[in-house]
Amino acid sequence: MDVVGAASWLVQVVLEKLVGDGIDAAWAAARAGGDPGRAHGGDVRRLGSRLQSLHALLSEAQEHAPMARRRSEALLRSLRSLQSLATDADNLLDEMLYHQIHRRLHPDEPSTSSNSCSSLFAVQLVEPNNRVAKRVRHSGDGDTTGRIKDILERMCEAGDDVREAIKMEKLDVSAAGGGQDDRIIQRRPTTSYSTEPKVFGRDTVKDRIVVMLISSETCGADLAVLPIVGNGGVGKTTLAQLVYSDTRVQAQFSKRIWISVSVDFDEVRLTRELLDCVSNGVNKHGGITNLNKLQEILEEDLKSERLLLVLDDMWEDNDKSRWNKLLAPLRCSSLRGNAILVTTRNHSVVKMIATMDPIHLDGLEDGDFWLLFKACAFGDEKYEGHPSLQVIGKCIANKLKGYPLAAKSVGALLNRDLDGGHWMSILQSDEWKLQRGPDDIIPALMLSYIHLPFHLQRCFSYCALFPKGHRFDGLDLVRVWISQGFVSSNNKKMEDIGHQYLNDLVDCGFFQRSTYYSMHDLIHDLAHIVSADECHMIDGFNSSGIAQSTIQHLSINTRYAYKWDVYSQKFYSKDDFKRKLTYVGETVQTRNLSTLMLFGKYDADFSETFSHIFKEVQYLRVLRLPTLTYSIDYLLSNFSKLIHLRYLELISSGPGGPLPEVICQLYHLQVLDVEYWVHLSTLPRAMNDLVNLRHFVARGELHALIAGVGRLKFLQELKEFRVGKTTDFQIGQLNGLRELGGSLAIYNLENICSKEESKNAGLRDKIYLKDLLLSWCSNRFEVSSVIEEEVLESLQPHSGLKCLSINGYGGISCPTWLSSINPLISLETICLDSCTKWEVLPPLGQFPLLRTLHLIQLPSSRVVPTVSSDDWTGSEKHIIFPCLEELVIRDCPELRTLGLSPCSFETEGSHTFGRLHHATIYNCPQLMNLPQFGQTKYLSTISIEGVGSFPYIRLFVRALYIKGCTSPSKLDQILMLIEGNLCLLEKLTIESCLDLTYLPWKTLSKLVSLEMLVIVDCPRLSLTLYPYNQDGGNFSFMSLLNKLVIRACSITGKQLSHLILQLPFLHYLTIGKCPKITSLLLGDVINGSDSSSTSDYLQLTTDGMLQIPSHLLIQLQYLSIDDFPDLVLLWKEGFHGFTSLRTLHITGCTQLLSPMITENKRSNKNSSLLPPLLHDLMVTHVHNELLPFLLSNLTSLSIFAISNSPELSSLVLHSCTSLETLIIEKCVGLSALEGLHSLPKLKHLRIFQCPSLAKTWGPSSVDRPGFSLYLDKLEIDTTVLFNTEVCKKLPSLRHLVFFMAKNVRSFTEEEEKALCYLTSLHLSIKACPGIKSLPENGLPASLHELYVSSCSAELKEQCKKTKNVRCVYVDRNASKFIVICKLLRLYFRITKLGAWQRSLWLQPRTGGSNELMVLTKVLFTIATTVVFRTGLVISEL
Repeated sequence: MDVVGAASWLVQVVLEKLVGDGIDAAWAAARAGGDPGRAHGGDVRRLGSRLQSLHALLSEAQEHAPMARRRSEALLRSLRSLQSLATDADNLLDEMLYHQIHRRLHPDEPSTSSNSCSSLFAVQLVEPNNRVAKRVRHSGDGDTTGRIKDILERMCEAGDDVREAIKMEKLDVSAAGGGQDDRIIQRRPTTSYSTEPKVFGRDTVKDRIVVMLISSETCGADLAVLPIVGNGGVGKTTLAQLVYSDTRVQAQFSKRIWISVSVDFDEVRLTRELLDCVSNGVNKHGGITNLNKLQEILEEDLKSERLLLVLDDMWEDNDKSRWNKLLAPLRCSSLRGNAILVTTRNHSVVKMIATMDPIHLDGLEDGDFWLLFKACAFGDEKYEGHPSLQVIGKCIANKLKGYPLAAKSVGALLNRDLDGGHWMSILQSDEWKLQRGPDDIIPALMLSYIHLPFHLQRCFSYCALFPKGHRFDGLDLVRVWISQGFVSSNNKKMEDIGHQYLNDLVDCGFFQRSTYYSMHDLIHDLAHIVSADECHMIDGFNSSGIAQSTIQHLSINTRYAYKWDVYSQKFYSKDDFKRKLTYVGETVQTRNLSTLMLFGKYDADFSETFSHIFKEVQYLRVLRLPTLTYSIDYLLSNFSKLIHLRYLELISSGPGGPLPEVICQLYHLQVLDVEYWVHLSTLPRAMNDLVNLRHFVARGELHALIAGVGRLKFLQELKEFRVGKTTDFQIGQLNGLRELGGSLAIYNLENICSKEESKNAGLRDKIYLKDLLLSWCSNRFEVSSVIEEEVLESLQPHSGLKCLSINGYGGISCPTWLSSINPLISLETICLDSCTKWEVLPPLGQFPLLRTLHLIQLPSSRVVPTVSSDDWTGSEKHIIFPCLEELVIRDCPELRTLGLSPCSFETEGSHTFGRLHHATIYNCPQLMNLPQFGQTKYLSTISIEGVGSFPYIRLFVRALYIKGCTSPSKLDQILMLIEGNLCLLEKLTIESCLDLTYLPWKTLSKLVSLEMLVIVDCPRLSLTLYPYNQDGGNFSFMSLLNKLVIRACSITGKQLSHLILQLPFLHYLTIGKCPKITSLLLGDVINGSDSSSTSDYLQLTTDGMLQIPSHLLIQLQYLSIDDFPDLVLLWKEGFHGFTSLRTLHITGCTQLLSPMITENKRSNKNSSLLPPLLHDLMVTHVHNELLPFLLSNLTSLSIFAISNSPELSSLVLHSCTSLETLIIEKCVGLSALEGLHSLPKLKHLRIFQCPSLAKTWGPSSVDRPGFSLYLDKLEIDTTVLFNTEVCKKLPSLRHLVFFMAKNVRSFTEEEEKALCYLTSLHLSIKACPGIKSLPENGLPASLHELYVSSCSAELKEQCKKTKNVRCVYVDRNASKFIVICKLLRLYFRITKLGAWQRSLWLQPRTGGSNELMVLTKVLFTIATTVVFRTGLVISEL
């Protein structure tokens, strides 16, 4: 880090405190207390003026002498001395201000300023020659102002030395000719010619760029600018060289120019370089310096040529006018299609110049990078020798994150010596990071860092304290920066400035942003290097570099500090744990540390070592302590003396105690973060003494516990405030909190007794507030509508509010500030909930930015008024709710109209809801009319239930479900609600429409994207034949329909045949329980003649006949025919002709297949009635004679289900060699199951209500040498099937289910023994009320999980007490919670481990302790909810 910048910053910090308001009060207190140094106030101010002059000098030196220049030794010594003195002055002034705050808060206590200052602070000064000098000159440690004066004098003396050193350095530069210092790191100019023998892994992105450059869009543009953005060393220039040399580019662009821009963006120089490239040997611009004349020459030279200009390594992002000047002559060209390809590291450059989507370049993929790495390290990408080096090399390559420049840098270092020891030393020591050659990776990244302004350098370098892979929370990182004083206010909120800093670092490529912020590993390495003098991290106790004595910021990451002992099944600290930690503690001056952060979990041994090493810390500004299984005082014995602390983060996942009271004496504290102190439920009494607190990061209920919160004038967010009767909790406490932002929830407003009292909240003055909740208790005894109306009227928020929620309001009318648009024009969310008397709602259509509207439990509201938006929506003046995305109206029984009657919007261009995504309307029985939702292309979900005469309606993405429609006209009305989305619907389901007689084909014709139509339980519905068009126009809207489900309707076979004939892509057909369909014909042959004419087909088809046309025989993949007891098949070949059929379900059709047997016997055929490629077969009512005709030759069958076949006595499965699932149900006569040994793939077997089969299932049925069933799951309804010999033949069984075993009372001794043969078992007992107890000898040790549902109370109680099973689930409806149970299991696994063990298991996966705590908290919430609300019991041992 730049030492000049660091010194300048520290001097500025001291100056800001010297001129601050608080210091004047401190001087006055010192004089009033008889301080012998009271006469020094004027001297101190004069010294302050000298320091201001010094600060100006340092700022100038910093601006004119970049960090890259090496400083003279004399200047470095002077600056270090100045920094040390400035730090001491800062600490002393900080302490003086601390005691001034204490006097102000506790004026009745005796003054302790001088004595306390003396006991806590003893300054040692450093002479310019780095010798420790002496204590301050003034005698008497009580001379506070005298000591400050002494330090400031020494700062001025050190400043004089700095002045002299800067003068000498300027003279040295002048003597060298005044040119630029050749020691400044600069990037060498590039050309269009690549020096790489081969480029790996960039072909795809190169082709993408080439296509973009030669596309028609680019050809038609005046000037296209395509940026390639990425970090230094990632390969941007090489990629641009590939594009530049591509033959397709050469063919499109008659002129190609390459210019290396670098940091110096001089439009005159760049224009001259352009002219150098287009002059064709004739120098027209020699000696010309006028930019206008140069551009005239350039325009003339380029007027007839299409140009590709590559600007490599562009940095300029401050002045867009300079960019526009450079491009002006290119834009004047009469020839279109000119393009500029720009490479840059900064996203801010991309924002300024891009006209096309930028190319974000990251590291190479692993496979490509390994080839490049081998080429650099071994000299051959195909090299396969030195297997041991290959292993080490892959470990090294993984650390380089795909950066080609890193591969070249490290590969060259490795190539010097192909020896395992040499390679291992590089792997372990990161020696490659120290390389400083022009082609090394760190110097390439360092260039980006050098060009950052100092305030960003400081913020970035501080991030070296966080572990690699850490997921930064932007809010938290900014708070840390503020706490360290890295963010200056400049009349703006420091949080806003800090976020701008973070965004600037993102734009410069130092951070990556998604849902969180992250830092590339190589960038993290750079942070370590540039902060080595100030920041140090002990990562897994392999410290990052050598700790310097000047270290001020220290972090410790224990993630790799422990190892797992397989024998004891415990974690142990590594052997060198104490030694390395102690070494750092001895090297670093822990007393002067400004930051101490701990990441990861730890044990008692670590806590003891930590406490000993850091027992003298005194000047900490930032402290982070996770997993407080030990008290703070135990970890830091002098915690109460950390009066300089600004940031304190405490994490505890165990049942720890309350926050220590001493925290309330840390008056400088700006951030207190206890968000992940899980069991914290109380706060110290004097929390309001933290008068500098800006952020209390905690759960909302803890915010509400702060008594007298009005003292905390700088507080940025107060999540909850509960109005009380006592002074400390009256609404007036909010009056002085002018900086409140974020969200504020005010509860118990019923405790406000008057309008005057509510005005004291001062909500109108809180200009940063974004989210406001005003809530009255719903259980209050009496409601005074008049008082509550006055209170709400007085709680008017400021006009910038984004979200407003009002709960439990007892007034009748609306406040005036919500009735008119001007006060709250910025509102985006309105939620009105449980306002029982509110009759006249505000005109909600007047808020042009409204995105979310919730109206819930408003029993007195009859209308939702809206207003015309003509006055404020400009071009969208005909759209009511132009920005509304979510609409929820629930439980409004008297609501009659939304004020959006469809008839009022029939004029052209007038409609509602321009951007609606989600709409829910529930339990509004008086609401008769609904507005059209379908005018928006964004609509994705609609849910309507209990609304007037409307049926249940559910739209989810592109599927519409309608249940209970009363008539065709109502169905038509429903479809018109989403008219604009009908063309996008892919699935339509119509169910339980008892009075629906026909379909509104005119409206349905708009469903041009429909792929699936489901009509179920519409007993009066028939399909009126849609007029047939000889040109093929009928049913054209269903041309994409491929799935059809018709069940329980009055549709005739002829009607359905006609519909199917119009569906060319149908491959899924389900029909069931349609009594007017009596016969089934496959193919186009009727009475022996071909009927190719559709008109002939319609004439020959009888009303009851359903005919499957020939094209479906080779197209249909899924066919289900259900509940047709009298249906007959008019096709002698059965279903064999369906050549593409994969799934066939025939259930409840007793007469469908049997006639085919007679036909086969008559013709002496024994062929199968089913297609040979069938995968899934479900049949009922099968007998012994029919079965062979079904299963013969089904070698591809994987799922076979047979049920309700009482006449079946034997099931032969020899031919079903691919079977994986076998389900046999309600076959009471079945006594033989043959061919199991021929089913090697069988994984799932279910046998239910087959008593004869159970009796014959025994040892003899499986007693075959070498025979085993590799089942994964077995479901049975009797334990008779379960015996020792059978279990021995089930080596892979993991899931055993007993269900509806009504006759089973207990497990026999034989069955208990059988269970012991099963390993890794999950046992389920469902709906077995007769089973009263578990096996007498206990459950087998191999049992992993026991699941009991709908069983006897005795069995449930016994299961709850089971101790030898890992997980026990007992719940009547536990099947609904399987996923939750898995999460619970994970939670208990985490909590069963020790605190630090949980970290070792989880933290490498989460990337930070915050994520660990979030996960644990979420799982804990699920656990308590499920256990206490559903009766689910979980036993975890």
